[in-house]
Amino acid sequence: MQKQYGKLTADQFREVIGMLPEIRYQQAELSEVIVQMSKEKLNALLVRGYSWGEIYEYSFIEHVAIAVVAFNYADTLSAAVRTDDPQRYVLDHRDPSQDDVGTHPAFEKQALVGLAFSLQRTILSVMLFQRTLSGLIQEVREDDNMDSLFNAVRVDRTTMNCTTIADKIARAEMRQDKHFFIRLRNALKGPTQKHWAAYCDLRYSLFVLRELGFNSLSDVQLEKLLVQDLKVYPNTPSARKNLRAQYQQSRKIKTI
Repeated sequence: MQKQYGKLTADQFREVIGMLPEIRYQQAELSEVIVQMSKEKLNALLVRGYSWGEIYEYSFIEHVAIAVVAFNYADTLSAAVRTDDPQRYVLDHRDPSQDDVGTHPAFEKQALVGLAFSLQRTILSVMLFQRTLSGLIQEVREDDNMDSLFNAVRVDRTTMNCTTIADKIARAEMRQDKHFFIRLRNALKGPTQKHWAAYCDLRYSLFVLRELGFNSLSDVQLEKLLVQDLKVYPNTPSARKNLRAQYQQSRKIKTI
């Protein structure tokens, strides 16, 4: 089946982007459930060793693979690859509750909660920085990229438990690096208004394009996809110029 965007048709691309409001709602809902939970129930759920930060040391593919096993989604993916349109199958079966698959018995409840949070934070990272949290940690580990370190902490404070970031903190402590800790303190405040005010859905769309391998779209194609089809950028006279700049910047980012 010929598709406009590699593995996705235009309609399927719209469907992927159309999931973002529901993802945002689920993020807020999960956080609210935990906040409202009584201390006794929370203590029973989270026993010891429930921090999920270290999972970002894995690649994003490995992160997803762990989640697929934990939430018993492997059979769904196996069924998908046997169809003529695996992406359509996955989109149609993206809600695990539809099939009542449950969870894998090898994973404790506290681990499942951590996985859910880590996947949500990863999606947020993509919407803010066009990088998964695993990607940000990789840039810190391999390139000594301090901007990526502080961006990771902004998205998820538990990234400080990653060996990569914990080592950087220890190094800064030994060297009495006051500038590092000023930046870390600011990052702990979370995403700034500057991050939220920009186009999160556009960043997510550009991320998907990059991971699909589309690196040579024309200005006309970009405008049609991002303005007309996906509606993640307003229809303005400067749209083509601005989208070209965003697209060029996105192409420089490492893939996941």
